[in-house]
Amino acid sequence: MRQLLADFRDAQCAQRVDFAAEEAPDRIVRALRERGFALVAMGGSGEADVALKTLATALHLGDPYVPALYQNASAREYSASYSDIRSDAEDRHPGFSTTAGQGWHVDGLLDAIGVIKTTVLFCVRAAHRGGETLLFNSPAAFAALRRTDPAAAKALLSPVALRRRATIPGVDASATGPVFRTEPNGDLITRYTDNETCEWAFSAGPPGGLHRALEFLRAASEEPRYRLSVRLAADEALVFRNDRLSHGRQPYEDTPDTRRHLVRALYTKAPTATGLPGPR
Repeated sequence: MRQLLADFRDAQCAQRVDFAAEEAPDRIVRALRERGFALVAMGGSGEADVALKTLATALHLGDPYVPALYQNASAREYSASYSDIRSDAEDRHPGFSTTAGQGWHVDGLLDAIGVIKTTVLFCVRAAHRGGETLLFNSPAAFAALRRTDPAAAKALLSPVALRRRATIPGVDASATGPVFRTEPNGDLITRYTDNETCEWAFSAGPPGGLHRALEFLRAASEEPRYRLSVRLAADEALVFRNDRLSHGRQPYEDTPDTRRHLVRALYTKAPTATGLPGPR
């Protein structure tokens, strides 16, 4: 799994793929395999839904997936294929409609680890100030922990290590599972989250292991080799492996003329391209 060797200090991480280039899908897929994400300049693709459909077709992602949380009757108002992420004082969603920052998480609070493989964020308009998307190479940090403190790493593999609960008002739902899992081919996937949705089972795994593991991951998430801040401009997209990266957001400020607006789509498939072999 090449992503475990990625260094987010590499200047190539901030380079945009020109979607108009013939080899763009191959470059996007290659970037996702090497570091878990790709930044894409869509080049005047038009409306957000057009851009997202175009990207999904090029990367063989299939139809957007509606997360299990939003299939819940109490949260079905958020069940659209494309989710608008912008400030709205009248909306109750704790993440989509606020200008506050967001802690580390993966999309799909109720979905089992690995179900949602790809997230695409398309920028309609950047904030006046702030609003950068934060990326954390949590599997690479976990691999480092496994080398230095195997007992702590084992605690993160426990099937009861992390319970995530919905924080949308009026929605009573939660899901419990491991923080990381090793796939049959040896790849690592993650649902590492560290925000207000989390309830940790500190009795899981070897004694004291989960405490040490969280301390290690929290420190690693501040290290530049594992962490990157991305500011999207209008008509740019961020494509990332939701099962291989954790993400968050910096708080932001809007003005009447500059109101941050991103559109999100989720997929259960990993991106593939015609010129490259299957996902890895």
